[in-house]
Amino acid sequence: MNRLEILDHLIKVCADSAERYRRAAADVRDEKFVQFFSRQESARRFHAGELNTERKYLVGSADTVHDARSLGGFIDRIAMDLNVVMNIGDAGVISWCRDDAREIIAEYEKALKENYPESTRSKLEHQHMQNRNILAALEKVMSS
Repeated sequence: MNRLEILDHLIKVCADSAERYRRAAADVRDEKFVQFFSRQESARRFHAGELNTERKYLVGSADTVHDARSLGGFIDRIAMDLNVVMNIGDAGVISWCRDDAREIIAEYEKALKENYPESTRSKLEHQHMQNRNILAALEKVMSS
């Protein structure tokens, strides 16, 4: 994949993750998790927007990724909803989101192997660190 394809992929990953967190906020009962997942949804949407801006900068036009969500993400969210219906509860939803965070971190690590302009690299590194912090928070919740 070239740099633009990688950014397109990350934009989709962020959009899928935002939807997953939106669903997670709707599926958990504990209000602190509702708020946490809602904040993560907003962060993922912001990340997708930042990456889309960087993409525009790289191509030098207003070309955007119009529907960033992927079919795989849609299927994953359906599976999450079915698992919630089958009573995985809050712990199951948190575990699902922890797995999502791990996958996103892996995608950012792949992207960071590419040679990007400094502004793009800086955004990727910042978002990567934010995702690592989210994973640490979710792992802390799971261990307590």
